[in-house]
Amino acid sequence: MSSRMRVLLVDDDERLLNAARRVLRKEIELVTAEGGKNALDYLQNNGPFEVIVSDQNMPDMKGVELLAHVAKRWPTTVRVMLTGNDDQQTAIKAVNEGQIYRFINKPCGPEDLLTAITAASKHHQYLLAEKALLEETLSGSVKVLTDVLALSKPNAFKRSSDVHRWAKRLADEIGIERPWELDLAAMLCTLGAVTIPDSVTRKHYAGETLSEKEQLLLERVPANGRDLLRNVPRMEGIAEAIYYSKKGFDGSGFPSDEVSGETIPVIGRLLKVLLDLAEATVDEEVSFADAIEALNRNAEQYDPQILGAVEANLATDQLFAVRSGMVRKNVDVNALLEGDVTATDISDLEGTRLLVSGSTLTNLTIKRLKNIEGIGQMPRQVEVWRLPTAA
Repeated sequence: MSSRMRVLLVDDDERLLNAARRVLRKEIELVTAEGGKNALDYLQNNGPFEVIVSDQNMPDMKGVELLAHVAKRWPTTVRVMLTGNDDQQTAIKAVNEGQIYRFINKPCGPEDLLTAITAASKHHQYLLAEKALLEETLSGSVKVLTDVLALSKPNAFKRSSDVHRWAKRLADEIGIERPWELDLAAMLCTLGAVTIPDSVTRKHYAGETLSEKEQLLLERVPANGRDLLRNVPRMEGIAEAIYYSKKGFDGSGFPSDEVSGETIPVIGRLLKVLLDLAEATVDEEVSFADAIEALNRNAEQYDPQILGAVEANLATDQLFAVRSGMVRKNVDVNALLEGDVTATDISDLEGTRLLVSGSTLTNLTIKRLKNIEGIGQMPRQVEVWRLPTAA
């Protein structure tokens, strides 16, 4: 067995812990904790572990309570329970709340304990492999969705690109528990726009007055985005955050329900601020200070911690720093690079907007531009911002 396997053994019996260390330390990297509270403190500072083995009957915290905490905070840590209690209700609660992989009856010898730990470690490796596969599959699926958004709704794609970039800078500051959910929610926050007629989105982004029916269609964009995602495995929380991405902290806005304040998903609260910041900076002449001032005039609509973090961390973003560090240049369509940023709107010869100013080019959008230019339907030269190292 690899010495790299890290196992946390939790019990209130110091003699049992000492004996386990003596017998198993040559086989595994064994860390012991006396009681559930000490275990949680250690996990917080030194986790996660591949396997945690916990006694059930400890005075400060029952094993089932400890393992339920671990299941929520470190879901890939495999949980094993030591118990001398034959109570069926305890076993049911342990499985339901702590999601226990295996029970070990006390007293148990070191060989039995090692066998159980070995099996749990193999299960841990399986969980990691499954998690990696799911995340890669999910990321690939999201990339397809954002590429579709880029092709069909360039304005909405530009907005989600800005929001995504800003959200990545703020994830640690806000303390998002699962940053990957914020990452995907920010990428897909405007996905619902694919259901809106082009005529309505053009009027909206041009600042034209919308009819009441057209305004209602735009207000439903978060709901449409949620409906497109809610049945995708592991996207339920992301779908809910997008649904509340236009909901005011004071309870105003869409949807019209009783949810407000900190009962709004934290990712939804962050998206609300960032989407409104994007709305406030549609005009490229608007400075960051002007945009923040506009948001502060409606401060009751925003989580104050998030609004403060935005003000403190985004002033240096490329959108507000006149493309700091980038060079503006005319480039042949066939020489475009992934990561280039459009310096002007790009339209075909019939006037259909293909990409809006400030859009970051992807492989798919470049391929589309090359195809359109190849049949003579757009100018050969486009103006972009590019990093000097790529020039």
